Amino acid sequence: MPQPAWTAAKRNPTVFIWMAAIFITCLIVADLTGAMLFSFTLALPFGGTSVLLSAGIIPFPITFILTDLLNEFYGQSGARFVTWLGFGMLFLTYGLLWTASQLPVDARTLITKPVFLVIFNQYAGMFLASMTAYLIGQLLDISVFHWFKSITGNKMIWLRATGSTVISQLFDSFIVTGIAFWGQMTLFDMLQLASGNYVWKFIVAVAITPLLYIGHALLNRYFVTKK
Repeated sequence: MPQPAWTAAKRNPTVFIWMAAIFITCLIVADLTGAMLFSFTLALPFGGTSVLLSAGIIPFPITFILTDLLNEFYGQSGARFVTWLGFGMLFLTYGLLWTASQLPVDARTLITKPVFLVIFNQYAGMFLASMTAYLIGQLLDISVFHWFKSITGNKMIWLRATGSTVISQLFDSFIVTGIAFWGQMTLFDMLQLASGNYVWKFIVAVAITPLLYIGHALLNRYFVTKK
């Protein structure tokens, strides 16, 4: 039977808290910057192709690694606890930003009300999309990770880590794009953005596999020495 989240966290609460804090920081930054799009031309042997991405994909690789390590060392209960904690902190962030948007602005302000509202409204537009995609993606990632682990045991860390990420992020990428940009972008542009974000996440998920093994080895050694 899975241990309750805080029972699992007692294995080393300091590490658990640090992992949760970094995860939530990256999650909130990804959410705040998700509405900013950037593009570049990728040179290929048969010609260049334009790549459209969201700035929110920059912090996401860190959350991939942390989700996998939480799954490995704190189990489903620990990973789900951090997932729901992140969900709550996103609501808190939105609430604090909304409160700030209602304050009377002094003439000496460095950020004018119209500028702040532009930023806030962009975030508000992403809020429902990112919350929905995040929750579905994370809970799916955790379930798929442990399904793979039930088959492979303690072997093939790369399979359960990469496999769970590439499956969950397929849903995440298309859900967040579909909700956030529906009616604001053409269907072609939405598909291009969602596909670009997913391909980027897929590449990153594979590329960071060595980092996952390094993190796994360091935590394994740390927990052994702390016994």
